[in-house]
Amino acid sequence: MAEITQLNNDAFVTMAMCEECKKPFGITVDKVSNGQYKFVWSFKIDADKAHREGYDATHVRGDVTEDARYPGCPHCGSKQWYICTNCSTIVCYHGQSYVTCPKCGTSGEITKLEEIDIKGGSY
Repeated sequence: MAEITQLNNDAFVTMAMCEECKKPFGITVDKVSNGQYKFVWSFKIDADKAHREGYDATHVRGDVTEDARYPGCPHCGSKQWYICTNCSTIVCYHGQSYVTCPKCGTSGEITKLEEIDIKGGSY
């Protein structure tokens, strides 16, 4: 049986979108320390339900890593991601240098960020 990651009280859920199928999914984000977060798991969810659940109510800024057991996108399986510079959507990533956001259609080259902003809500 797989070990379950224990979450602290500051954990929250943020929304993301699959680049391949253009469907939304949720990511549970755990606070490691001030300004340090990690993606713990992901799950399929309808965008309207996610909004009703308040998954866009929390806003944090900092560095994000992935938990060793983070499964990646529940649609395509990718464990890599980028954040759209226009709409701030987290999007699964497949290694290309030029991307187009499946939510807003903005295109551009991938660049590394030192710090990111994430919006989410309670889980």
